[in-house]
Amino acid sequence: MIFNLQFFAEERTEEATPHKREKVREEGRVCVSKDLNAAVGIITALLVIALLGTTIWKILTGLIQFMILYLGDANVQREGWLTLPAWEALKRYFSAWLPLGALVVLFSTCTVIAQVGFAMTSEPFVPKFDRLNPFTGMKKIISLRSIVELLKGLLKSAIFAVMIYTAIKNYLPVSSKTMQMPLVKGSIQFWNMLWNLAMRLAFMLLVMACADYWYQKWEFEKSIRMSKKEIKDEYKQMEGDPQIKQKIRQKQREMAKQRMMSEVPKADVVITNPTHVAVALQYERGVMGAPVVLAKGGDFLAKRIREIAELNLIPVIENKPLAWALYLNVEIGDEIPEDLYRGVAEILAMVYKLKGRAS
Repeated sequence: MIFNLQFFAEERTEEATPHKREKVREEGRVCVSKDLNAAVGIITALLVIALLGTTIWKILTGLIQFMILYLGDANVQREGWLTLPAWEALKRYFSAWLPLGALVVLFSTCTVIAQVGFAMTSEPFVPKFDRLNPFTGMKKIISLRSIVELLKGLLKSAIFAVMIYTAIKNYLPVSSKTMQMPLVKGSIQFWNMLWNLAMRLAFMLLVMACADYWYQKWEFEKSIRMSKKEIKDEYKQMEGDPQIKQKIRQKQREMAKQRMMSEVPKADVVITNPTHVAVALQYERGVMGAPVVLAKGGDFLAKRIREIAELNLIPVIENKPLAWALYLNVEIGDEIPEDLYRGVAEILAMVYKLKGRAS
């Protein structure tokens, strides 16, 4: 039996790399559970009502009392009579519900940030005309994700239906008794029953939302998995293809050689092996602390350095030990070490003497 190894290489079995995660994030694809946001918002609203319910009730009842007292015959007959009650209603209404809305928005936003962090991108708003394709739309409708979402919706509806039915069955005898109680006492009793039901539904929604977030996380991680081939291709893109990097290094070496050769005409002397290596030296009194290696090379480069030196009437001196010492121990652009001062100084003195005779 023959196995196609390429098939296994293209199978997405590896976790997404940080670069892939960042790329997916820039595209607007993040793991977020809408159910968790809704659950946190509902629980926050209920807790705010529990803490500020009395204050909200007083503000709203005060507004009702103000409207009843204001809307007398004398006030209604005035011009612009609606301005004051409208402004008062707007002010009191927002002062009653603004804390609740602000806290719901705050905790819902914190829930989103806790799931995905800060992800600012305009990619999801870019129009994509392939979404108008009816065949693509049909694939989404009958996809595994849509089936799972349908099952989740049916499960939530069934659980909530059972909870509401159980609550009504248990509270129905009690609620009938509240109708026979005094108004205030009966209202409080009825409110407590609604409150208990709402909190049960909210915390059940929170439990289901946590399970939904776990599923969304698992599905998201599965959707961004990579094959071994994709990881290799990504590594090549980030680090560079080895062949391309080799060509770049070769080009850099060629450019460095060209720059080095352009420096040879500035040399005072070229010390050779005489055939295997050549080193070009320059020394400017008062400017340099010691002679500097302008260029060096072996074999073919050594030959080119000698040719350029002879073309520019630069003395070429043969000194095998010194040439090898400079070639092996001194980099281009560096000053020569102290242990080579004497040998180089003797050669430079000889060069200066020859130039003095020539002049």
